[in-house]
Amino acid sequence: MKDKIDEILKDVNKLPVISSVVTKVIQMVQNPDVNIQELSTEISKDPAITASVIKLSNSAYYRASKPVRTVSEALMTLGTKTVKEIILLTAAKGILKKDLPGYQIEADQLWLQSLVVAELASRIAAHKKIAKPKDLVFTSGLLCNTGKIVLSQFFQGILFKIKNEIQETDEPFYLIERKHLGYTHMEISEIVLKNWNFPEELVDVVAHYNNPEEAKVDPVLVSLVHIANTLAVISGIGIDIGGISIPLSKFALDKTGVTEKDIELYFMKLPELEAHIAELINQ
Repeated sequence: MKDKIDEILKDVNKLPVISSVVTKVIQMVQNPDVNIQELSTEISKDPAITASVIKLSNSAYYRASKPVRTVSEALMTLGTKTVKEIILLTAAKGILKKDLPGYQIEADQLWLQSLVVAELASRIAAHKKIAKPKDLVFTSGLLCNTGKIVLSQFFQGILFKIKNEIQETDEPFYLIERKHLGYTHMEISEIVLKNWNFPEELVDVVAHYNNPEEAKVDPVLVSLVHIANTLAVISGIGIDIGGISIPLSKFALDKTGVTEKDIELYFMKLPELEAHIAELINQ
């Protein structure tokens, strides 16, 4: 099985693809002195992304202070980081809003979970006064399921074995993935994001969000996403074949300062959070 997956990993045409405009914009926004007009010109090279930027800029979620009619107006009104977030949101939806029969999760639930994790991680960072850019936290939480898109197609022949093993062991599901497929979805996500030339902070998150104590670049950022993802799954949002197999990491709780009282608060706020992202779900 691993040999078959290795063949796909060697062929970039068989991996999830992302617009070259997205990669270029992410690189440009890394520079705090980026030229707004040059950034606007780059974004406008992709008509679909341009349309999405204008549409989402005018949504209730982003709450632009005035109507946005162009990419330049979006950049001036919302700022470069928020527009980057919108662009990644658009790109991620094209990749992640898919049925994954291998993981036994439908497209709408997979996309809902991705958005909930992204938004919840951002809110936890704000609540605990963790100095991480909102766009970085949001996009980190958004991309964690990327590797499942690749692995799902290999589940059909071994689904019965995996189901039985899940029932008979307390082992984390990602280790069961590796046992049967040769890779975890986190390892595949890492490969895909490196192929996209994404920043190392984002690569680190998708590679270690289930085991934040192994994070190499930004353990706090990885811990935020770990907590958000775990709480989302425990609450029943986006549960796949793995069920609730990842406990909350003490390392992550210590790194972020999240307490039991905080966790209770986050659970209580989840319905309001889902209502807040409703417009993103339906875009």
